[in-house]
Amino acid sequence: MISNYLLHARKLIYVIIFGALVWFISFTIFPENQIIKISVGDISPVSFTAPNYIEVIDEEQTAINKALAVESVNPIYSIDTTINDAVINGVKDMFLAVIEARILETLIVNDSDIVTENTEPEVEIKNLTKLEQIEKITESLLFSTISTSTIEVLVEISNYDLNNKSNYLAQLELEAKSQANDILNNGINNENLNGLRQSIVSNPPYLDLTSDLFLLIPENRLRSTVSEIIAENLVSNQKLEEDLWNNQKQQISDSVEPVVIKFFENDLIIQEGTIVNQIQYNTLDSFGYLSGESRTIQTAALPIIFSIFLLIYFLFWRFNDSIWNNDKEFLLLLTLILIASVFLRGTSYFSQTLELDYLKYGVPISFVGVVSATLLNLRASLVLSLSSALLALAGGGNIGLLALGGILSILPSVFISEDIDRRLLRERIIYISLTQPVISFGIYFFLREDFSLFEVLITGLIGGLVANLAAFSLITYIEAVFKITTNFRLSELADRNHPGLRYLEEKALGTFNHSLVVGTLADRASNVINANAQLARAMAYFHDLGKTENPTMFIENQFGSTNPHDTLSTHESSNIIRAHVTDGIKLAKKFKIPEVVYNGILEHHGDSIMRFFYEKEKIDNPDVDKSDFRHLGRKPTSKETTILMFADALEGACRARFLNEDADEEKIRNVVEEIFNEKISDGQLENSPITFSDIDKIKQSFQKSLEGLYHQRVMYPDISEEE
Repeated sequence: MISNYLLHARKLIYVIIFGALVWFISFTIFPENQIIKISVGDISPVSFTAPNYIEVIDEEQTAINKALAVESVNPIYSIDTTINDAVINGVKDMFLAVIEARILETLIVNDSDIVTENTEPEVEIKNLTKLEQIEKITESLLFSTISTSTIEVLVEISNYDLNNKSNYLAQLELEAKSQANDILNNGINNENLNGLRQSIVSNPPYLDLTSDLFLLIPENRLRSTVSEIIAENLVSNQKLEEDLWNNQKQQISDSVEPVVIKFFENDLIIQEGTIVNQIQYNTLDSFGYLSGESRTIQTAALPIIFSIFLLIYFLFWRFNDSIWNNDKEFLLLLTLILIASVFLRGTSYFSQTLELDYLKYGVPISFVGVVSATLLNLRASLVLSLSSALLALAGGGNIGLLALGGILSILPSVFISEDIDRRLLRERIIYISLTQPVISFGIYFFLREDFSLFEVLITGLIGGLVANLAAFSLITYIEAVFKITTNFRLSELADRNHPGLRYLEEKALGTFNHSLVVGTLADRASNVINANAQLARAMAYFHDLGKTENPTMFIENQFGSTNPHDTLSTHESSNIIRAHVTDGIKLAKKFKIPEVVYNGILEHHGDSIMRFFYEKEKIDNPDVDKSDFRHLGRKPTSKETTILMFADALEGACRARFLNEDADEEKIRNVVEEIFNEKISDGQLENSPITFSDIDKIKQSFQKSLEGLYHQRVMYPDISEEE
């Protein structure tokens, strides 16, 4: 569990370090364009053009548009119904005052009268004349601003009603209250109150009255009377709803679209010698032309870059990819991404600095694609392609550089397969180089850029050739630095002309032939469980390289001569036999055989018992210590070394078993089961990732291969007898 946490911590440290390096290189070694000190109102020392498409918001004009929109929002009022009731009551009171003004009531009190609680005072009632009524009404506070002509109309109607028992004044009151209510329901505020009063007086409303009243009083006088009464009583009945009004103004402000200024690639931002305005300043800042720490591209690139590396971390962890479990391969992938970033940013920087935009078509990004396809796997190439595209985006590159980064990083995986050798790789390098100008042409045609096609094709061809030839030349060194063994490296190791194999053949021919057979068995068994067959074969060819130090001590190299072990003790013999492991590792290093291959030397016996010498010693010494007769190797830690252990043991057992007897299917199966049971019961698979399902498949493969090796042959007649 602790080791698992340490693995995750180590991988996180890797991605953080490389992410920081990519960001640092992108914006320090290759700074974004030209950095100058300039402010709004200054004269621009140079002309600036847009390196790519951008949209810049005109903050000033947008603010003006928002302000104008907010100004058009009318205040929001609510009507206070209690005020409406008060106004209507005021109109009612004025008509009541007219009725009350018909008479004068006077209290009569004599000196001799004793006024008590139960006595009723004597009241004198006097009917007032029209002039007296007018005078009394005029003196009332309710009619302080009402014209005399209006009061006179009301008095005439009131007196007529009294004398003729009619209700014209009540009709007029009802109409006045109705007209007032309609006006109030529309809402009145302090701003329009005076204007509304003047409008009502100057344009009196039409009245819905009986025609008889119009015969008594002319219509125009009645309308003027009602309008004055209404105007006198009107007050503001609206309350400003500030919260609602402010919310509406905010909504209107938010709905105003920002004013966007569009700059396309190579558009002139500002001419040399002209005064810099705010929108030009903001545009220059967005492209990183200005000095300061908050440059848009640089700031935005930081989360993008670290997101790329975190994506790599989680992707390889989630799929438990072989790269995840191999620190060197993981570091190589991160290094390739770093190199890709340098190539992309460097190309973008120099194409802008030199004002040669077509240089981007020569980006040598296929270098990382070739290295990835050769030394890593397809998943790594896909990740590298995605990373390259995103890095081009993060670095401020245009769509052309983005497309080239993504395509040329994955393209080598189409041409380079797992079983490729160096000769074939050299040919494929040429094909990959020739594809870059073709891809460049497609991007150029799509973007319709304003430089010549010839420049694009030549730049693409040169960039492709340089990148791919460099990759081909450096792969061997990259292999050595990161200790990664490629499939074509394994193919070279399996070549019988390899110095190590020629040495084995020369010194120990029997062991050499044994190794070839073991290689065939291991190759076929690896294929059935999707292990690395080339690695298994290479391991098999070199697993007994140490026997060349004492070849005659091994039975396959004795060729009928006396067995030297007959004159040695069991302990002496066992020490000589197990020394071939340590001797083999020394020779492997001498012949520069990769560690992943000579792991086969170390693990092909595990720490299993040398059964023959152990059983021989046990006859004379029943208390013999097993550890004295165990091989000095390490228990298999991979599928390939596990397969090698079984293949080596089976080849030797079958060769010994069927030397003097015919083999058949059943006998071979018994040998296979015997060898597998012995290795499993001895605990040799404790560290192996192999599964029981894999074991069944491996057994079947070995059974089939051994039947082919030890099949019964037809007995041919003796030629000498025919003669």
